[in-house]
Amino acid sequence: MEIETEKLRRMINAAAYWTLPPGIEFLLKKTLCKMTSKKKNVEKLYLSKKLIVQLKDKHLGERCFILATGPSIQEQDLTVLEGELCIAVSHFFLHKDIKRISPRYHVLAPYHPPFSFIELDKVFRSLNEAYEGDVTLALGHTAYEFSAYNFLQKNPEYLKKNYFFIDYSKSQPLGEVNYMLSPTWDIAKAPFQVRTVIYSAIQLAAYMGCKKIYLLGCDHDYLHDMQRVTNHHFYREEDGVSDAEHLSAFTTERWLEEYYFRWKQYRLMREYLKSIDCDIYNSTHGGMLDVFPRVPLCEAVEHKKIDH
Repeated sequence: MEIETEKLRRMINAAAYWTLPPGIEFLLKKTLCKMTSKKKNVEKLYLSKKLIVQLKDKHLGERCFILATGPSIQEQDLTVLEGELCIAVSHFFLHKDIKRISPRYHVLAPYHPPFSFIELDKVFRSLNEAYEGDVTLALGHTAYEFSAYNFLQKNPEYLKKNYFFIDYSKSQPLGEVNYMLSPTWDIAKAPFQVRTVIYSAIQLAAYMGCKKIYLLGCDHDYLHDMQRVTNHHFYREEDGVSDAEHLSAFTTERWLEEYYFRWKQYRLMREYLKSIDCDIYNSTHGGMLDVFPRVPLCEAVEHKKIDH
């Protein structure tokens, strides 16, 4: 990428010098400079931990709502979350009330096969349409050819100042050996691996110092029908990025393994969060997830204050 940009710069300089008036030459060089600086900004975005560090304990003692994309979301009136601290995940930007809820944070998990830049282009276009104001976007990163990092390298026009990466390239699975170790939860270092984007959102909430976390749209009900590979979200399959190809490769054994580790790791998360005086609840309408205490959304929003 750097070689291509440098070659383009030299070609433009040479052509401009011999063929263009000084004013036009200046404008072309200025445009090229902007292209190069955007590329450097992507490098800084990935390498710098400045924005992440600024989020440390930013919402100390507050409560937050993690908004996932399960079909149960359609059964709930989420407009009651207007003004609340919300962390949206994945394709929640497709929700009809996204502008009214206006989540302050949005999280995307690391991309993996079979997804490509075609899906990422669709995701970033939708993000720009959904969020009129600033939103802090956390992008999970692993070494994948079609990662969000590589996409932004090639498409810096999508880059915004409040975007940052959580680096999972050196992460380890959450287990009994490491779940009580604070570095395992430090998103500025190498937090534990994610099996679902909900993990990333919980990591972010804990890092920012939230003391009550409510989960919404975490249906986790794939085991009800393991042959079904579509309609696992509140939105239409064609409006988002389809999981059909990915899920069609799952066998019964793969599903049982996935659920075993999710339930075990959710339990470990609950125990760690309790140790730092943070309570996590499930306010999803239905679903299979029974690791966290159930609190109906209407009851959760009634309690405006948190006992410290």
